[in-house]
Amino acid sequence: MNETVKILRLIARLNIGGPAIQAVDLSKEFSGNSYQTKLVCGSLSPGEGDMTYLAAEKKVEPWVIKEFGRDISLWEDLKSFFIIRKIIKDFQPDILHTHTAKAGTIGRLAALSLRLPFGLSQKVRLVHTFHGHTFHSYFSPLKNFLFIQVEKMLGRFTDTIIVISEQQKIDICKTYRIAHKKRTRIIPLGFDLSEFAQLDRVHKKSNQKKEQGSHPEPLKIGTIGRFTAVKNHFMLLDAINSLKLSGKIDEFKFLIVGDGELKKGFVEKAGELNLMPSLELRSWQTDMPSVYAGLDAIALTSKNEGTPVALIEAMASSRPVVATAVGGVADLLGPIKEKKAEGFLIAERGLMVQTGDANAMAQAFLYLSENPAALQPMIQKAREFVLTNYDRKRLISDIKILYGELLGR
Repeated sequence: MNETVKILRLIARLNIGGPAIQAVDLSKEFSGNSYQTKLVCGSLSPGEGDMTYLAAEKKVEPWVIKEFGRDISLWEDLKSFFIIRKIIKDFQPDILHTHTAKAGTIGRLAALSLRLPFGLSQKVRLVHTFHGHTFHSYFSPLKNFLFIQVEKMLGRFTDTIIVISEQQKIDICKTYRIAHKKRTRIIPLGFDLSEFAQLDRVHKKSNQKKEQGSHPEPLKIGTIGRFTAVKNHFMLLDAINSLKLSGKIDEFKFLIVGDGELKKGFVEKAGELNLMPSLELRSWQTDMPSVYAGLDAIALTSKNEGTPVALIEAMASSRPVVATAVGGVADLLGPIKEKKAEGFLIAERGLMVQTGDANAMAQAFLYLSENPAALQPMIQKAREFVLTNYDRKRLISDIKILYGELLGR
């Protein structure tokens, strides 16, 4: 490209998770070499893990709008709108690329308001990435309805809507009819998974030790995520309690990584059920490869997901996964190979249960514990799948192609 392409990237906040990783990575990649990027974000809410350390590591300096954040506030959001509108007008981007729902709403509205007379001297191409969606399990039915109507309106003016899985495209184009399929493109997430892939040998040695020992160590299962309603940590407690009632609890240990508004209630319920001896709780961690190195498997209990980064990292680390069949989880774990009478599903690359079915999840945990050898082909397929399909270089290439098409270059 002969001319510098200016990209304004907007995300609600740099909290721990896939959207923040993508926003920082893309901002780093699209700086220099004919690109200029400005990353704008909001402030964190209490209990959210801070991922600004990643921006610092990559020498990306975000412009933080303190009024802009996760919670809905008419006054703060209105102030954010005018701040973002001014940033767009001053920066004059070729592309405005928004990540997460709130950033997508306020950012695109601000850009559209500048298409009026005496606004921008050129049309800004609008791109929005749905890392997940908030159309169920987050808000009341009325709020869900209103959000869907707003997204439908914005979808008509957005040049390209990026979805991160095939299932999400079905949700956006068919289930909720947010956007026409011609405006929608599937671009899966992409990460540097090299450190996770190196854990493969460690896990095999761990399994061999357990199989050869006369007193096997408990299977250590981890879950990683913010303590919020949509992550449904209480389903995990119910599954652990089911193991306790069946007399199998001593075969397991559980590590829960994260913070959030529901953590106190989680600890209280675990105490009431006398499950704390089986639990280890940690706050947010920055060295995630070391976390997976100490685990034998990963569990996910969410009611709604896009493509869970924790599952991608676990699969790259050769750790088997048990997850609720929501959002893009089915795309990650692949076709169903067997339906077990105990209520869980054996997919090509992991185990799935229906959301809320704690007993089935407990049975899936027992399956992991009792069938280590049978899991190896599944683990290998999962590792190969994510290393091939969720690579950072592939993501950068896909985004470069998209930007080039939008600008006719």
